[in-house]
Amino acid sequence: MQNASQNELIHQLTTEQDILVKARIVDVLRTEYALKLPEIASYIHKHPSYVSHVHRLLRVPQLVVDGYYANQISATHLMVLSRLHTATEIEEAYEEVLTNNLTSIQTELVVRRMKYDVESDSKKISPDELKQTEVALQDKLQGKVRILQSQVRSKIVIEQRGPSSQTSTFIRNIVNKLKSEPATHEEKETLQVLD
Repeated sequence: MQNASQNELIHQLTTEQDILVKARIVDVLRTEYALKLPEIASYIHKHPSYVSHVHRLLRVPQLVVDGYYANQISATHLMVLSRLHTATEIEEAYEEVLTNNLTSIQTELVVRRMKYDVESDSKKISPDELKQTEVALQDKLQGKVRILQSQVRSKIVIEQRGPSSQTSTFIRNIVNKLKSEPATHEEKETLQVLD
């Protein structure tokens, strides 16, 4: 049950323009009223991840907060920078943003590089090709296949349901198929580089 003060804070959260004030309101709702992020999100009709991202802004060092209030960076820049784990990393990325006058999208690339030690490129496989590959693998492996690719990682999930006697055979069959497949030209080059 909500009380008047809590209702007032929730209303202020929906009308407040300053993203850092919103972060402090979320923190008060969490600490003083023991509300969980999904609960706060439901009150303001936002996704819980949005509330989590806003709350994370409390970790941003004062130097970067000052840059926001001096209109050197936007609220979007703040949200992106807050993804980094330490104040030192955030300040380092902030300096790069200012030095190079980076957009929020360019800032995301800096943060990705710092977090995952991965340079972004545009060589992702198209969604259509990923889907076709999933279907081809499902036919070949006789299991459910999901392929996921982001800017920093990719994952192939091969699933077969059934008792362990069936799934053990399924796993062994996949391993045998992978061992017996002739390497493609690209794979041969990769293997030579690795040797």
